[in-house]
Amino acid sequence: MLKFCKYQGTGNDFIIVKQSEIDGVTYSSLAKNVCDRRFGIGADGMIVVAPSTVADIRMIFYNADGSIATMCGNGIRCFAKYVYDHGLVGQTSFSVETLAGVLTVELVSMTNEESNVRVNMGCPCYVHPAVPKVTSDGKFINQTIELEGEPYTISSLFIGTIHTVMFVSEIDEKMATHLGELIENHAMYPQKTNVNFCRVIDPHHIEVLTWEKGVGLTLACGTGSAACAVLSKQLYQCDQSITVSIKGGTLLMEQEEDGVYMTGPARLICTGQYVYEESPQGEQDLDSF
Repeated sequence: MLKFCKYQGTGNDFIIVKQSEIDGVTYSSLAKNVCDRRFGIGADGMIVVAPSTVADIRMIFYNADGSIATMCGNGIRCFAKYVYDHGLVGQTSFSVETLAGVLTVELVSMTNEESNVRVNMGCPCYVHPAVPKVTSDGKFINQTIELEGEPYTISSLFIGTIHTVMFVSEIDEKMATHLGELIENHAMYPQKTNVNFCRVIDPHHIEVLTWEKGVGLTLACGTGSAACAVLSKQLYQCDQSITVSIKGGTLLMEQEEDGVYMTGPARLICTGQYVYEESPQGEQDLDSF
């Protein structure tokens, strides 16, 4: 019987487990099982809480399809609330080891059920192995991609994970589903890519819908919202502080010299025990990512 907690951050939901609870289990397989919305618990991703030698605590993140991801913006807020509520850290501000580096989080307001968490997401990276290089400076900004014979303008960067952004005049879920899947699996993205459809409402406010690799359309994406805020400021002269409207609520993005700060909610949904059996195969090799 696997003890778990389920949290959500602006509608992005996660199963959180302690590493000590899943010794001998293949994380990838477990993630696919627990995240299944019909045969499992149901979630967008699975988070494993582990000790760290370089930070106060370590977060390991898996998408619903069993693929490992470097980081998750909504997930790290839920992770922060979980580890604080369970006494795994003793202070409201602490460091978290992720595959995207060591990030700092702060619980700025708390109740038993919900907390607001501020996270330094780090600085955007325009030149990265996961980002296509087609310009002389190595950046991939306002580039044309052809999909089914039609040209589209997109930009890609790395902030926690790979994100591609398309600015649109209106958010259309049918279009986002179709184009999101095509761009995610395009040959120029060997590691695949998350795809964000962004509408600039005014200099202080944008709307975002994200097609997340390994998941599909989601109610929210923290790293995707950060990518959209960065590019909205760069390409559309939006403010340093931007409210991002997503299907699951709103996030505040503040761009400072040392990184993009995201503030948003994390809420406990339920706790329980999950029945899972597997022949011992050991942990997936994280160093191979």
